[in-house]
Amino acid sequence: MAIASFLFNNLGKVTLNHIGVVNEIGAPSGGAGQYTIITNQNELQLIATQDAGKKADIYVNGIGVSLKQAGSNFAYNRLQRSEMLDVFTTLGFEDPDSKLATIDNEVNGFHTGTIKGRSRPWNNFFSENDFKILVRFLMMEGSPNLGFSNHPANLILLAPSSNISQANIEVYTFDEYFEWFKQNLFFAIRRQWIGQSSGEHTRALGFANKPGNMKWIYDDIKGSPRVSKTTKLKWRLEYEEKDRKTVYMIFIEKK
Repeated sequence: MAIASFLFNNLGKVTLNHIGVVNEIGAPSGGAGQYTIITNQNELQLIATQDAGKKADIYVNGIGVSLKQAGSNFAYNRLQRSEMLDVFTTLGFEDPDSKLATIDNEVNGFHTGTIKGRSRPWNNFFSENDFKILVRFLMMEGSPNLGFSNHPANLILLAPSSNISQANIEVYTFDEYFEWFKQNLFFAIRRQWIGQSSGEHTRALGFANKPGNMKWIYDDIKGSPRVSKTTKLKWRLEYEEKDRKTVYMIFIEKK
């Protein structure tokens, strides 16, 4: 990860908001709050390791930090319908069933074409306080299927994917991040397809196997997958058209 490499190569030279001079970076490991100090370039791969159970991608001077690319990105990927009631209940939302029903209607409206645009305003579904609680949980505290993380994030660091410098690194507390970017956050309806040629087919199958997701699984095809770089096809040849399905999920999108 470019930002981790930049910080490692500039230990003692970079000063960041909320952190101060960066003297140490580490990769989450072991129990709550534990991390492995990075001592050489080869160990940077420990930070790049994907793990849904950790919200801190890196520890900087012992502080858990979530790394995000500057500009448009996803604050959270692939929130499934089957997870939502438990998450809403855990977070103490009033009438979670009604909230889910509202989201169901919007997903169905997008699929049928009565609602235009996949990036939906979050205030279609939540009060500002509830949405803030939800985004804080998903970005900083835990995940729907694993619960609260042993490696929560205390700060959010935004940096470009290349040409990184101290001047273009931004560090926020969650409250600062939400206040600054809340008008740029959206409840984004995304779809994948059972039968598409890419590896997302396997993910779509997994979603479809969960009973709680069935309201977001459609037998008719809306939209179209991209051509696979490997097969140069949109659809798997072994899947007949009648066996293809459209599968929906939610992303928290930052524009």
